[in-house]
Amino acid sequence: MMDTAASQTDASMRDGLGLDAFLVVGAVLAAVGWGGTQFLASSPGLALEVLGFEAAVVVVAYWLVASVGMVALALAAGQRVVRYSPLLWAWGALVSLALLVDVAVVLGAFGPSLGRTLLWTPWPVVIGVGFALTGLLAAHRARGAYLVGALAAGLVVLAAVLFPSTVGDWAFAATGVVHAVPLLVDARVGDRDTDAADDAASPYEFRELDRERAGDDAEEGGA
Repeated sequence: MMDTAASQTDASMRDGLGLDAFLVVGAVLAAVGWGGTQFLASSPGLALEVLGFEAAVVVVAYWLVASVGMVALALAAGQRVVRYSPLLWAWGALVSLALLVDVAVVLGAFGPSLGRTLLWTPWPVVIGVGFALTGLLAAHRARGAYLVGALAAGLVVLAAVLFPSTVGDWAFAATGVVHAVPLLVDARVGDRDTDAADDAASPYEFRELDRERAGDDAEEGGA
């Protein structure tokens, strides 16, 4: 009976979109978003001419849709280890802060000069903080890639401060690389066990459950 319950728990944790696939989706959305932002920055009148909206509105709308889509994907189709991951929800909070600043800029809460700065600046800061948290707290995953990503995000911000007149030429593409690469590295080489049950239990909340089950099984075997 206990073995049946344990196997059902393992199966329920594996149902849905896994963490690796979720990371790949996030990396693709990041690459598309920042690549598109860089393209629009190099052709500032294109969005208004083709879509009838200013480039800033188009970019912010994309990130709103992409962010809401990721949350919906996690809730509707993600495995339990995706839906209940503390780090992923911390990422959601950080991204929400950046989006709030962007929406305020689009709505005219800041002057043109300050607005142009605030439209992009929160993102590398959020990415750096998020990657630093992930690298420090998720020690069983590809922490090195995240810590390097956090450092790279800080260097992007520093370069923008030192060379502000060049930001539009490179900063968005650089942010895309910094954002997407650690996610892809983690999806590819994250140190998850190959055993299906261990893989389902490894990321965050379910490690103690796995240990308890293993201990119970060992006691039964000894008996």
